[in-house]
Amino acid sequence: MNRVVCFMLFVLAGCSARPPETVEQKMLPGTVDATVADTTSAPCPNFNVLNTQIRDGRIKKEDALQQLQQLIPQLKKYYYDHDGKDYAPAAWLFPVQGYTAKNIGGTNGSGYLASGYDYFKGNKHGGHAAHDIFIADKNQDGIDDVTKKPVNVLSMSGGIVVATETAWDTASDLRGGHYIWVYDPASSSLFYYAHNQQVFVSPCTIVKPGDTLATIGRTGANAYKKRSPTHLHIMQLKMDSTFYPKPVNCYEALKRAGTK
Repeated sequence: MNRVVCFMLFVLAGCSARPPETVEQKMLPGTVDATVADTTSAPCPNFNVLNTQIRDGRIKKEDALQQLQQLIPQLKKYYYDHDGKDYAPAAWLFPVQGYTAKNIGGTNGSGYLASGYDYFKGNKHGGHAAHDIFIADKNQDGIDDVTKKPVNVLSMSGGIVVATETAWDTASDLRGGHYIWVYDPASSSLFYYAHNQQVFVSPCTIVKPGDTLATIGRTGANAYKKRSPTHLHIMQLKMDSTFYPKPVNCYEALKRAGTK
């Protein structure tokens, strides 16, 4: 075979070859239309997609739990593989900078109402399995009346950011608005921070207690209305051996938390 023929065969072979794919795509069972990144490379985007499907009622509960059972061990491995550390509750910090447990709504944590809450009911869940921490913002502009600055939302625990939402607008019925979910392997918990204004983290961000996640805002279907004082909505869901996220009352942990 002469050199010209060899050269032509080489060119034709190169043109027909497909470039390698950087991310493998696959469907989650029980979903409507979502594709997610390969979980062997980064499980956080997968959780973000799954969480959105649960939030919007686009996946069956049994399929969602099955996916969660696959994702949580992957998230845990990813966290420790990327230098994530364990932080005991004694090292946790209060999630609203410049404020304390005195600013929690209700009396002695009475705002926490777990009855009717189920993570798998998404945006249509019942109850109020959380605590609202109110800031001084009489004119409801999201700026602290004393410091004249935005108020930072801090990560209460260590963990890894697994889901965020930053596209909320006033026409949306999304209750959490701009929210953040953090998974803490040390306590086997998911922490939910809702009604933020600016969100500074994204899925796969590794955080430690006191790291800035966002600024407090008025986003969310009810939180932006005039009747609602400006606040952070924080919830802790603890997972058992089946990885089913169930609410726990974090009021005492908030009272014990240090400040930054």
